[in-house]
Amino acid sequence: MFSQLNTIKLAALVTGLVLVGASWITMQEAATNRPLVDPSKTEKLKLLSGFKAEHLYSPSDNKQGSWVSMTFDDKGRMITSDQYGFLYRLEMPPVGSGSAPKIEKLMVGPAPAPGDTAQRVGMGYAQGLLYAFNSLYVMVNHRGNKEFEKTSGLYRLQDMNGDDQYEKITLIKQLKGEGEHGPHSIVLSPDKQSLYVKSRNFTDVPE
Repeated sequence: MFSQLNTIKLAALVTGLVLVGASWITMQEAATNRPLVDPSKTEKLKLLSGFKAEHLYSPSDNKQGSWVSMTFDDKGRMITSDQYGFLYRLEMPPVGSGSAPKIEKLMVGPAPAPGDTAQRVGMGYAQGLLYAFNSLYVMVNHRGNKEFEKTSGLYRLQDMNGDDQYEKITLIKQLKGEGEHGPHSIVLSPDKQSLYVKSRNFTDVPE
């Protein structure tokens, strides 16, 4: 079941990832010596009484692009997408541990041939992500080029051999539309039996 709505795009995480709430897990950047807490990232936020905001991680500071979508898998790990690149998976450390997060660039698709070290984008350019039905659903928003040939549409990723990676890619529905007015988020229906796809007004209504 697919429903198309004109909706405001989910807030883009352009300069960094900031999660607000009393129970969000704190993490620090893994590959740098920057301090865990950077007040400049949160000092302009206005919070309700009883809430606290902490700077967790800045992908742009680590040359990982601009993360514009996210979801959590069945193991509590965050999966994000660079607007113009890869998918990343984050494993959060225990609250208050001060440990670095485990950040993994997902290499989706068949395993590379021996000796092939090229960093190919197997899946990415996603402006919508949802983990449901033991699968990762990805809303690609892209025209398609030599760096990433897949075009806009809803894709399903599955781990077929139990190695905690996504080998199988299935195009569920191709969509015509790209950019800020193209296809965006995916949400689970209230009865948790189907998915709703949200797109902006430059996306053609699919058959």
